[in-house]
Amino acid sequence: MLQLAGTGTDGVRVITGHAADIEVHASWIENNAGTVTPNRTNTASIVSATTTTVVAGPSSGLERRVKLLNIRNNHASQLCDVTVDHTDGTNLETLIKVTLQPGEVLTLDEEGIWHYYDLNGGEYPPSVATRAEIEGAVTLSRLVTPGRQHYHPGHPKAWAKAGITANLLASYNVTSVSDTAVGRITFTIATDFANIGYAVNLAIERDSTSLAVGEILNCNVRLDSQLLGSFEGECYDFTATTAVLDDPTAWHMSTLGQQV
Repeated sequence: MLQLAGTGTDGVRVITGHAADIEVHASWIENNAGTVTPNRTNTASIVSATTTTVVAGPSSGLERRVKLLNIRNNHASQLCDVTVDHTDGTNLETLIKVTLQPGEVLTLDEEGIWHYYDLNGGEYPPSVATRAEIEGAVTLSRLVTPGRQHYHPGHPKAWAKAGITANLLASYNVTSVSDTAVGRITFTIATDFANIGYAVNLAIERDSTSLAVGEILNCNVRLDSQLLGSFEGECYDFTATTAVLDDPTAWHMSTLGQQV
């Protein structure tokens, strides 16, 4: 969506760099003290390298909102450089510049997002988000690829299910597990974390449904075991005053944080 103020000088312009055949449609509404009137503009085909106002500003005191802007290169063979800008009568701001091949379409939707279509109407994918953009978790108009999605701060960086004999049953980004001792296990993560402030979610599967003290198991990350690329979990029961290390049936873990 584009906003045009009622100054008499606002406008949206299309600048063509070649003598092609550029068709422009705009759908817009005008607000007059709360009375909203829908309208549209079909600009005559632009067949030269020139500057064309495709949506003029409203009269003084009114406001005009461009809800859709559609630009198509209708030429059979000639590509065309197309620039869309906004003017307030003094300052010109370039909104987007593309080279439209024959049959291609550039569209601005109601949400203010540009879309680029091939000659068959298929949309070209948006640009791919960088690692920094994914880690920042703010950008809304970039494509997140499967190979980069794990950089998002809300995405687990590693997970695993393991037995008690150093057997890794299922995992992601985990190199190995070690049966450190009875009731203890070490997870080695494939890609190290950037710092030891990462979070660990650790759980165990009990070996019985009994509620006796020897079967009520608890688990935690062992003190001072959390390193950049590994950590140790421990499991214990309450059969003694100081608790006793005890093996569960299986270990479950996941981690969250920023990796190197």
